[in-house]
This record gives sequence, structure tokens and C-alpha cells, in this order.
Amino acid sequence: MSTLSPERLRELAQQMRDAALGTTGRDMHVCVNSGDLADLLEELEVPGFDFAAHLARQAAFSARTFGPGRRTKGVCDHIRKELIEVEAAPADLSEWIDVVILALDGAWRTGARPNQIIEAIVAKQAKNERRVWPDWRTADPDKAIEHDRSVEGKAAC
Repeated sequence: MSTLSPERLRELAQQMRDAALGTTGRDMHVCVNSGDLADLLEELEVPGFDFAAHLARQAAFSARTFGPGRRTKGVCDHIRKELIEVEAAPADLSEWIDVVILALDGAWRTGARPNQIIEAIVAKQAKNERRVWPDWRTADPDKAIEHDRSVEGKAAC
């Protein structure tokens, strides 16, 4: 059971949304325990949306439409084409979603089941949050911001 009140969960969810959109003027770092994290994730979910069911639906459509197997080169080629469209229209959400859908297509083609993909997304986000990152204000906005590999595994919440 969460130790966070519903109001605090909503506040954290809004802070995360604001940070993701760049609408906050300050750095944000939120540490929550696993029970609170589950409640926070639930707060962020779209009511009635079952991500695992959606992934299964997407995989079935993709296999029917584009064929079975890894298709790694074809998926990567399509992602590259979509990234060109993202660069041409960076505010077009649909172009970003094309990349997301293609990445998820590649994920199920590894043989992973929907719940394994979801678990991998959650685990990777947690790993990224534990890493040490340079101050984004000092980074070139046209280059990738890489985590500090010299302190790998030393970051703490």
C-alpha cells in the first residue's frame, strides 16, 4: 500500500508531465519506493488502456501485414525514414508515435511477450534514473546527452 496520499501522487504525476514537457523552470528528481511507484504509474495511466493488450494487438497486425520473423533491417530502415520526418516536423506527435510503434514492433520481433516488453521499459527507465547525467543546460542541444560512464553504478537516489 502506498504511503503517498492521492494528492501527492497527482502532484508527482504533474511534476513528471511538466518535466517531460520542459514546462518546469527547475531540475526535478523524484525518488519513490516500489509501492509508491506502482501507484504513481497507475496515476499516469490512461483510464481503460491496457498496454499489454495493445502490444498483442499491434504484434498480430504487424505479423499479418508485414510478415513474421525479426525483419530487423526492414524495421531499422523504416525507423530511419521516420526520423527524417521527425526532424522535418518535430512538433508533429504522429511522427514521433510512428517511431514508437516501430520500436515496439522491433521489440516483439525479438520474441518478447507484451509483459516482457513492459517490464523491460520500466527496468530501463529505472536504470536511466539511477545514472548520472551532465547538466542539460551545458550540453549541445543538437547532440545526444550521454550519461557519465565513469560513475556507472554509483548513482543513488
